[in-house]
Amino acid sequence: AVYTPSIGEKDRPVRQVALSKVAQSLVTLAPAGDEFDPKQQLMAEQLRLLRTRVKALSKDFQLRTMLITSALPGEGKTTVAANLAGSLSRVEGLRILLIDFDLRRPCLHTIFGVEAEMRASSPFGGDVQWQQAVYKVNRRLDVLFGFRPLEEPDRLLQSSRLEKLLEEAKAEYDVIILDSAPLLAVADTQSLVPLVDCGLFVLNADGTPISAAREALAMLRDKVAGCVVNRVSQLKSESYYRSSGYGYGYGLKNTED
Repeated sequence: AVYTPSIGEKDRPVRQVALSKVAQSLVTLAPAGDEFDPKQQLMAEQLRLLRTRVKALSKDFQLRTMLITSALPGEGKTTVAANLAGSLSRVEGLRILLIDFDLRRPCLHTIFGVEAEMRASSPFGGDVQWQQAVYKVNRRLDVLFGFRPLEEPDRLLQSSRLEKLLEEAKAEYDVIILDSAPLLAVADTQSLVPLVDCGLFVLNADGTPISAAREALAMLRDKVAGCVVNRVSQLKSESYYRSSGYGYGYGLKNTED
């Protein structure tokens, strides 16, 4: 489908993400008709459940900005953030902005198959308006990539630019998802917590120490909307999906609109 910019967007450069290049783990953006293996099918179903719960939270509490974080690196937060944004973009009437706010190790562009623009001005550095750096994924999902580490992240986090960016984004989008750095790795994410409506905490079921999870959750304070338990060896519902008549078995295709 060809994206048609709105009146306010016509003067902006339009960069389009090629869905044919996104990672296989980005199941919520797979074109209808793509074949899913059993692991992908189960993952897609769990992400649809997550989308349903996030929609309920947004409706009940008017949540607009959501932080996706974890205690430690390598727990899958970026994959969850990208898939949640993709799943929410399937909802008619919602416009979603996904932002790579891991200022020291940005990697969101790799999941979307976008080559890093190392010479481009950073939308977080104040050299260019953030709207000029947006990439289009589909009619309802835009992404703001970081591409390279910010040289002085503390300057952004301690300035008013970040708050201004989020306020401007809320004027254009219904839901803004921030993929942030792990809470225990750097102090950056703690500066984002007061600026968002809620946070989703991602943890590795087989690898996150309980003490680390508790410490990170304490940093999120009352902003915790829920936890996403990642890399569970087997869900109790897995055999149900495989054997029932609901169509979650082996070799089925993505049939979501």
